[in-house]
Amino acid sequence: MTIKMQLKGTQQLTITPVMHYFIQLLTDNHLELASTLQNEVESNPMLEIETVEKPVREEEETNDYQKRIERADASFMTPYEDQGFFRKDPDSIDKNRALEILTPSNVSLADHLLEQAGASFDSDEEIEIARQIIYNLDGDGYLKIEIESIASLIGTTPAEIERVRRLITLFDPPGCASKSLNECLLAQVGEGPEDKTLQRLIQDHLEDLSRSNYELIAKRLNVDSEEVLRLAARLKRLNPYPAKSFDREEVEYAEVDLMLLKENNDYRVVYLEEGLPRLTLSKYYQEMLEKTADKRTVSYLKSRWRDAQFFIESIELRKKTILRIAEYLVKAQKDFLDFGDKWKKPLTMKEVAREVGLNESTISRAVSNKFMAWEKGVIPLKVFFSYGLKGDFGFSHAVGTIKDKIRELIAAEPAKKPLADDEIAARLAALGIRIARRTVRNYREEMKIPSSFVRKKENKIKGVQNEH
Repeated sequence: MTIKMQLKGTQQLTITPVMHYFIQLLTDNHLELASTLQNEVESNPMLEIETVEKPVREEEETNDYQKRIERADASFMTPYEDQGFFRKDPDSIDKNRALEILTPSNVSLADHLLEQAGASFDSDEEIEIARQIIYNLDGDGYLKIEIESIASLIGTTPAEIERVRRLITLFDPPGCASKSLNECLLAQVGEGPEDKTLQRLIQDHLEDLSRSNYELIAKRLNVDSEEVLRLAARLKRLNPYPAKSFDREEVEYAEVDLMLLKENNDYRVVYLEEGLPRLTLSKYYQEMLEKTADKRTVSYLKSRWRDAQFFIESIELRKKTILRIAEYLVKAQKDFLDFGDKWKKPLTMKEVAREVGLNESTISRAVSNKFMAWEKGVIPLKVFFSYGLKGDFGFSHAVGTIKDKIRELIAAEPAKKPLADDEIAARLAALGIRIARRTVRNYREEMKIPSSFVRKKENKIKGVQNEH
C-alpha cells in the first residue's frame, strides 16, 4: 500500500459575520429594523443605545467607513468603492414629513406569492421566473402579459415559464397567474372522482351555464338537471377574482425608508434614520473586559464585543446598499418620475444588479417592502421595475409604451375600416416593435378595446346617430 500526498485547490464561498447580519437586516423595512435593533440591544450587553449624538468630522467618518469596508467581504464592496459610493449624508430629514401621506401597508398579494415561491422552488432561475410572473399579475390576479415576453426578457424558454406559471396557479389563493377564467376556476377544484363532472362543466359549458341552458348541459354531461344545479351551486363558491381577497379597505401609514427631494431638475435620495436607535459599544462592559481576570467572563465578553461590532457595521452597510440601489433606480427612471407611467423604461432586477455590482437576490431583498416618499405621494421601490420587449434597433420598449402606441393607432384609424390586430402588428413592426398578432389582441383586451369587427359596428351606429 502506497501513501501519497497531494495538494488540491477548491473554491468555497465564505460569508463574513458582517455579511451574515447584513443579509438578515436587508429585508427589514423601517419599522421592522427599529424592532430588530431594539431586540439586539436587549440580547447583547455590549450594545447600548446612544443618547447623545456626537459631531463627527468628515475625515474621521471616511476612515471609519474604510475600516468597515476592510472587515466586510471585499468582493461584495468593491463596486461601491469604485463608484465613490461611501460619502456623508448632508441632511437630517424628519420622517414625519413622509408619514403625512397615507398608503396601504398590509401584506400584498405579490409578497404573499413570492414567499410561497421561495419555499416551493429550489433554483434561482425558477424563483426569478416566478418573480417576473407575479409582478405582472393584473388587479384580479390574472397573467395577461404574453409568456413569450417574459421568456425573451430573462432568456429562457416559454415552456419553462409555462411550467412555473402552472405551479403558481396552485399557490394560495389558488387561481392566481391563470390566463383565463376557466383555468382560474379549475385551479380551485380538487382531483377526486366527484370533481370530474365539475371540471367538465368549467372546461366546456360556462357559456351555456350563463344562458341557463341546464337541459343542454345535463344531456352533454350525462347527468340529470338537479345535478347540474348542484354543480352550479358549487361553482358559485369558487372565486373568479383570486386577488380580490387581498384588497384592503383600511388605509394605514406607510413605513417610509427614503425621501426623494427634487432640486432644480435633479432628484436626490435621502435615507431616513429618524425613529431608528443609534447603537454604540457599551463603555461599561468594555472596561469590565479590560479589568476582569476571569477567563470565562473574558471569553464571553470578547465574543459579544465582536458580535456587536459586526452588527453595527452591518447596519451601516445596509443603509448604503439601499441608498445606492434607490439612487440608481431614480436615475434610470427619471423620465417616469417627471412625466408618468408612459415614460417608464424597461428595467429588471438583473440589469440593476449588473449596474451596481450586486447579486439579484440582494436587489430583491433591498427593494422588498421598501417605500420612498416624494412630493406626489409614497411609492414602493419595486414600482421602478418594468418589463418590455426588444426592438429592431437595439432599444427596449416597455409594455406600457407599446399599449399606448396601440391605443394611438386605433384612435387614428378610419371609422369605416378599423385596423385588424395583424394590421396593428404590422404598423408596430414598421416602428421597430415586433410583437405577434395574439400579443396585440391581448394588450387590446387588457385596455378593454373591442375588436375591429365590433368597432366597425359601433362606428356605423355612431354615424347613423350623428346623421339624425
